Amino acid sequence: MTPSARQTILNRLRERTPLPASTQPDFSVMESRRWSLENGIERFIAQQASVHGEVLRVSQAGLTAAVLEQLQQANARRVLIAPGQPLRDDLVASAPDIDFHGYDQPIEAWQSELFHQTDAAITGCHAGLADTGSLVVIPGSEEPRLMTLAPPLHIAVLPVSRLFSSWYQLITEEDWTGPMPTNTLLISGPSKTADIEQTLVYGAHGPKALTVFLVDDR
Repeated sequence: MTPSARQTILNRLRERTPLPASTQPDFSVMESRRWSLENGIERFIAQQASVHGEVLRVSQAGLTAAVLEQLQQANARRVLIAPGQPLRDDLVASAPDIDFHGYDQPIEAWQSELFHQTDAAITGCHAGLADTGSLVVIPGSEEPRLMTLAPPLHIAVLPVSRLFSSWYQLITEEDWTGPMPTNTLLISGPSKTADIEQTLVYGAHGPKALTVFLVDDR
């Protein structure tokens, strides 16, 4: 850059009119997007269906049987589930022919097994968003991110009490302006890509199917 060109740029910056002071942000539109519980449930189901996700409403008492039926329909024989997942003991007792195991070792030790021999993964959810039909998942040591990315079937358990109208409602009510999760996943339906001839394809990378059990815990 020549000295004259540099000086021209500096002069323009000095002569630039200052931007007006920013006004207080208006969140009224986002705050007004609230649904009743039943309307929120209907919207969540419809939004998931629009991206090939499946939502099944079940009672707390019927959850174990419903999950087992889903696993049997998928012919799942090796299922990833955290030791601390409340469903685990009932599932193990009810289906001795299915191998339920946890994510209990470094990925380097069992990468091939995870990607090629695990049929399904069962995880909890931090929340659900009716607005977009998304699951909010916060990975941890027992349920790391790969549990939702590697097995061909992802089964997610979402209590009705954790269904929010929108992302804005969730982060506002839980005050995510302060300490917040460092790794948060938003999952809307099974995996998809548009890299193949610019056509949206489902199940190309990661889970080919997503089933959400919406549990009435009221």
